[in-house]
Amino acid sequence: MNYLKCYKLFTKQTSTSTSGPAINCNAYIEELPISAENKSALLLELPVFRRWIDNMKVTSLQDVMMEGITGASEIFPAFSTLAVKLLVAPVGTASVERSFSNLNRILTDKRSRLTPCHQDCLLRISSEGQDFPNDNFWATVYKEWCKQPRRFLD
Repeated sequence: MNYLKCYKLFTKQTSTSTSGPAINCNAYIEELPISAENKSALLLELPVFRRWIDNMKVTSLQDVMMEGITGASEIFPAFSTLAVKLLVAPVGTASVERSFSNLNRILTDKRSRLTPCHQDCLLRISSEGQDFPNDNFWATVYKEWCKQPRRFLD
């Protein structure tokens, strides 16, 4: 799981960028579950690797990683290995599979005009449940339920 946190090492944002907070690359490398030799290799390659990324013409994270694997694996062997591990990380967890099943139930032929915003709202409600307005919601529901004849719980 610690490998997945290190995707930021492959982004174009640097400590000299003014578009957002600086990336602490050393902290991400230290969190990796790898040997001390591999960590030191990554730390040695880091300054040149960050300049190489900032000078690239591609912008997507996947393109940067693929270029690091194919075009610069001899220059940056440690980062190339890290990119391979990040790209082959399994993403098929139960919660993801459950979300896809919920989405398939929501998106039917009869609901072909749903906007992406509405799809997102329906998916969140079906996955996480609807947010209730206040803490007294269940007490109000119970009182309404008890108003019907023969519905008292002991």
